[in-house]
Amino acid sequence: MSDQHKDNDVAFPWDDEELAAFRMPENERPLNVVYDESITRRPGFSEHAARGISGAGAERGRTQKRRKRRLFRRILGGLTALFIFCTSMYVFLVYSNIPFIEKWRTIYIETAMGTMTHQWLATAFLPGDVIDSVMTDRTSVEAQQKSLSSYWDEAESDGIDYSLAIRPWSELEAEFSTYYSEIDFSTFQAYMNEHGSEAVDENGYLLIDESDYGDEDTGIRTTSGDAVCAIDTRNGIVIITLENDSYYGKLAIVKNPAQASVAPASNLDSGEGEYIEDIVRENNAILGVNASGFDDPNGTGNGGDVYGMIFSGGRRIVGRNGCQMKVISLNYDNRLNISNKKPSDAREAMQFEPVLIMNGDLLISGSSGWGLQPRTVIGQTRDGQLMLSVVDGRQPGYSLGITIGELSDIFYRYGAYQACNMDGGSSSLMYYDGRPITKSSASDSTCGRHVPDAWIIARGAGDFGSYDESENEWETDSWDSEW
Repeated sequence: MSDQHKDNDVAFPWDDEELAAFRMPENERPLNVVYDESITRRPGFSEHAARGISGAGAERGRTQKRRKRRLFRRILGGLTALFIFCTSMYVFLVYSNIPFIEKWRTIYIETAMGTMTHQWLATAFLPGDVIDSVMTDRTSVEAQQKSLSSYWDEAESDGIDYSLAIRPWSELEAEFSTYYSEIDFSTFQAYMNEHGSEAVDENGYLLIDESDYGDEDTGIRTTSGDAVCAIDTRNGIVIITLENDSYYGKLAIVKNPAQASVAPASNLDSGEGEYIEDIVRENNAILGVNASGFDDPNGTGNGGDVYGMIFSGGRRIVGRNGCQMKVISLNYDNRLNISNKKPSDAREAMQFEPVLIMNGDLLISGSSGWGLQPRTVIGQTRDGQLMLSVVDGRQPGYSLGITIGELSDIFYRYGAYQACNMDGGSSSLMYYDGRPITKSSASDSTCGRHVPDAWIIARGAGDFGSYDESENEWETDSWDSEW
């Protein structure tokens, strides 16, 4: 208990040390003294002491206000500096001519503008003149390609009959390197030394199939160094994995182009597309990829409103409808042609663009205005082998997509004499032997989207290259006359 302190005969419960502390200058007061404004209101408390305590409270209030002002100024200064930094970086990234930055800025703009529903990713953040300057490249390429048409010089063919690539292993083994010359023979032999007879199926055909994503690497390589994930001599197909840090996809080399055809969706006459899986299964095909584009408002199209013509088995399925894109056709000699109008000898045809390779000339380099997307491409080598490729995209951590220039280089490396881009995006999907072997960027990555048609490959052991008109009842009175 503290001693009672008397002042004017009034008792206070404070000792001399505590009162002395209140009367000290603020900077000399002990830190453990508790200040209570009620002290100043106690009877007999001196006016001097009251003024000392009151002044101390006012000084604390001023100190707190100064601290708040300093904190506000610091926050404001930080935000100003951040704004200046972000503004400077924005201007730098938008207008810089440094090659690395210019390349990825261009790809970003092209990729956004190449979609139907995500163009705002470019228009909302970038000036119109910057977007227009990038997209000028695409307009220029399209203009340059308008007058181009493919041609074939029969003397350029090496004369190999690739229908002989579809034979039992006992007959094919001695000539395997002739008909499957894209495969590096030493890596193939190493595989056969390890796996031997288990690589031959119950019908006697060589069948190696590790084409699903995540399957074991066969160790077999192409002469260009890419991984071979499937060799199917019953159907004359080699499937190659296309992969780097930004994309993953497949390239199918079909030995006999007579197996190829354009197959429409079964409900196309009712204005509906179909999953590629269903188109392949209904036609008893071994492989299929998406083909034509279609009207897709806000990403809700059902694949039924086709861009351009569809010509299947020598019969018109859909008219041209004013579409000015290139006609991709296969004639009765099984030659792939790319032109402005359907050739008179075409048995299969559809439309899309741009042309990647024509008459052996590489036409596209870089992104050329089309950006980084999932893509589907068709091509043919000089000796007649058909090539179909799907590269996945729009899936970070798995595959972002590929430029048309990169795919052009791949097709050129594998000997394409003609090659053309087809519909891509979330429609891109490759289906092989009863399951998808690429992943669509659609909400359903397994089935993809409804599409109007597909390039399909008939089973090699079947009757391929034919068309049964009795099963097709497509009729119309309003065909576009421009064929």
